[in-house]
Amino acid sequence: MNKFVNFTNYFSNIEQLQEENLLKYEFIFINGNDNGIPREIPYEMIEKLWEFVEYGGILYGELINCEEFPASRLFGFKQDFAVTNRRLEKLVISNESHYGKKGQLLEWQGPFLTGFTFDTERLLDIGHFKETHRTEEEGLYPGIVVRNHGKGKAVFSTFSFLGNEQIWTLRPNWLWNDVVKWLQKDYQLPIKMIDPVIQISKNADIAKTIEKGVNWFLHSGILPKTDGSLGVYENVHSIRSDISKDLRPDCHAHTALMFYLYGEYSKDRKWSNISERLLTYLFKAGYQDSDPNSVTYGFWKWFQSPRSKPDQIFSDDNSWVALVLLYLYRKTGNEEYKKRGLITAYALLNTQNKNGLRPECIREQELVDYGKAHFQNSTEASMNPHFEAIVHAAFIQAYLVSNDDAFLQTAYKGTLTLLNNKEELKFMYSKTAGYSRFLLSVAQLYAVTKDAGIHKGLYEIFDYLSEHQHELGAIEEADNPDPERYGTEDTGVFRLNHEGIADQLYTNNFLCINAWEAVKATGDSDLKDFHEKIVQFISSIQISSLKYEFDGGWMRSFHLNRSEYFGNNGDTGWGAYVIESGWTNAIILSGLLFKELNQSLLE
Repeated sequence: MNKFVNFTNYFSNIEQLQEENLLKYEFIFINGNDNGIPREIPYEMIEKLWEFVEYGGILYGELINCEEFPASRLFGFKQDFAVTNRRLEKLVISNESHYGKKGQLLEWQGPFLTGFTFDTERLLDIGHFKETHRTEEEGLYPGIVVRNHGKGKAVFSTFSFLGNEQIWTLRPNWLWNDVVKWLQKDYQLPIKMIDPVIQISKNADIAKTIEKGVNWFLHSGILPKTDGSLGVYENVHSIRSDISKDLRPDCHAHTALMFYLYGEYSKDRKWSNISERLLTYLFKAGYQDSDPNSVTYGFWKWFQSPRSKPDQIFSDDNSWVALVLLYLYRKTGNEEYKKRGLITAYALLNTQNKNGLRPECIREQELVDYGKAHFQNSTEASMNPHFEAIVHAAFIQAYLVSNDDAFLQTAYKGTLTLLNNKEELKFMYSKTAGYSRFLLSVAQLYAVTKDAGIHKGLYEIFDYLSEHQHELGAIEEADNPDPERYGTEDTGVFRLNHEGIADQLYTNNFLCINAWEAVKATGDSDLKDFHEKIVQFISSIQISSLKYEFDGGWMRSFHLNRSEYFGNNGDTGWGAYVIESGWTNAIILSGLLFKELNQSLLE
């Protein structure tokens, strides 16, 4: 932790310090974190430290073994168990000060010790808090405590703070620096302010944003091989901050679309070659069921799986692959794209119900047990634009390729069913996210049909999203359908309205494309202004960082009122700080490229 302390002498082990006359120092800092194991302090050293504090010295200890009485009485903390690692816990300010309000919440990552205190002042506590910014609840375990001894003080951190090697996990940065000021001023600790590892570009030059974003794909490690021949990994994990080596067809489709468009934009064939290799990887690796006698014929596995057939058949994931393949067929004439895209589109069409809708996910065994007719005759559907809208957009591509009117009529009927039954719509993360997705199919249907009912629905969606456009240009998350859904796999990065959070995994990222499609469909100047503000916001918050996994990317959650990446990190799979290869970075860059090329998915 020497990077965060203004020090005169530095010792690499406790034995060196034991030979020193401690009374010549004003402050002593001890990092007890030994590769995640709290270090024990010899009794002879505890005696010297006790004397040091009693004579007026200030001792700071972090992750020191406090199982035995001498160390626990020195720091005022007695641990119950061995070290634990943070998962969804947060820190709460437990004592009012000039530098922080009681109940404000912070995040960190790493090891911590659970236990109890005595004769101490508790500054920060650890707990399982669902709130985003502030809580009325008390913490479960002590975080940072202060104990007086004679003329001095012992300050103890039960978690990895100044010794945290992943300093970007101390979030939000502005509030942590308020805590640093508190420790500086009230407890005289000679510690430094925390410089953010994750900074925003504040860039308004879209060309530079695109170039930096493409370089993220090349240098972040997200491509196992930079020519695309081994596919693309899914994301930089929200909590671990390393590459998640999952491989998913939908992420490949998004990334292939982006590289194809970048090839057109740059007029350099090498980028469209990467696009082609990404899709070829999927084909050769057997992600699509190509057996005509199979009940899952045409569908895609959700992820790399040893099963020979798709099992969880998510509507949106399959539709994204079909949409991109059929669009790229229309651009390139590649017959393989047409063949594979159409068998997916027909697999979807043949499991669509009479209202033009479908379940969000179909299991292979359901198709075995009930057959496709069961889904065709069912009235059950997800009623969720997150899933339904992308199916309808894929059907429009299929119609343009095949001239089969069944695709267009099903998309039209399904979209009208959603628009005419808004009180029955379901949303996964927020209404803002759901409507951002809905805008794509509605805009494209209007472009193709010029139908008055679709036009009316488009502007109802636009009006709702416009109401939630922040002055920075982003759509602020609103109308969470389940604020208590914290710590589960799929949840939002905010809980309640007016928390100032923008989502780049499900809302603003898709609006880079979807609002642009609405502009192209209508020519409306208000929609154009709406889209331009989103684009400028997205460009301005692109990450600049010395950490290569971050540089050039976009994390999911951005705090609009503080202009830094922060949000409610309760989604265990795709949390506030995930950087998604396809669903975020590729979608954003594709939207920017469509705008720069002045093209539409329909052209």
